[in-house]
Amino acid sequence: MTDQAAYWRTLKQEAIAGEFRMEEGLGEALRSACAQYVTDLEDLGFQAKELAHLSGWGGLDTAVLLRQKFEAKAVAGTADDPNDSAANRLAQHIEIAELMRDTFAAAIGKLQTVDGQNAAGITATGQGI
Repeated sequence: MTDQAAYWRTLKQEAIAGEFRMEEGLGEALRSACAQYVTDLEDLGFQAKELAHLSGWGGLDTAVLLRQKFEAKAVAGTADDPNDSAANRLAQHIEIAELMRDTFAAAIGKLQTVDGQNAAGITATGQGI
């Protein structure tokens, strides 16, 4: 995942510098698809977090262990790799999709508009906390 993130960060910088450009219609279609993908991944992230507390597994020792394993896999990861959870993997995909979206926006000269929209979204989210 980090290789993909690094690749898209580099491409985004190239687009900002004007070294990577594309036709506006194509860039807008790609940017829009990435924005929808981010929304879909965020929805899946909310669903994954709901799996932190499972029920209905019964009281057998093996059932309790299995439930705990699934809960950890959903949000906490494992002792060997705390990053190995569905929620964390989705967050990594969201980061890459946002980089892609911003790269395509920059490639067609609309990054400032996207940055303004992101800032407004963050402000609105912060006010809701």
